[in-house]
Amino acid sequence: MKHFKLFLTVVGLALCLTAGAQSQSAMRLNEYLVVNTDDFQDDFGQQSAWIELFNSSYGTVDIAGCFLSDDPADLKKYAIPGGDLQTKIKPRQHVIFWADNKPERGTFHVSFDLANAKEIIFTKGDGKTIIDRIPVRHDLGENVSFGRTEDGIGSTDGTSEGWTVLSLTSPSTNNKHVDKAAKPDRMKEIDPYGWVLALTAMSVVFLALILLYFIFKAIGNANTR
Repeated sequence: MKHFKLFLTVVGLALCLTAGAQSQSAMRLNEYLVVNTDDFQDDFGQQSAWIELFNSSYGTVDIAGCFLSDDPADLKKYAIPGGDLQTKIKPRQHVIFWADNKPERGTFHVSFDLANAKEIIFTKGDGKTIIDRIPVRHDLGENVSFGRTEDGIGSTDGTSEGWTVLSLTSPSTNNKHVDKAAKPDRMKEIDPYGWVLALTAMSVVFLALILLYFIFKAIGNANTR
């Protein structure tokens, strides 16, 4: 009986470790910005290059112990620390790492920058298994990011399949539809002088008054009878 309990314990631990490894594999490099002069700011109010990771799974993933690097010869360049609840990434959510070469500033500040980086590499906790990698482009200009067309979808080997230049950055939010005009902008294009909006509003009010008229008339007739 004791041996059976020990066997179940070992199997349970193995399953837990396997599940953890599989869940880390669900993380994806999702977007990055090299030149940040007027974009997202970090918790110190600074504007730096940043890297976005995305949890493509439907379970929470703890990325503590994983590694980020800009050097294939040194996959363990930045070890994501443990003991920080924010390293547990919820399903289908994003997390930003600041590539400012200032790891002393906290968990999400890596020990390299993107100004001279050739690629970004995300590695499992074993320090050997590469989960995702992407070449770094230096021709994008200021405040222009490079990201997946759709979150988590596309190449994980640096071929750039499924990646595109984003005219609007989308740190910590979905990449899809980021290039589409906002609703107010689209409405302005359709109705530059506001006539359609005005006529629509007047029509709604007019129809509401007609409806109220018939309702009150019906109530009055019923009371009269």
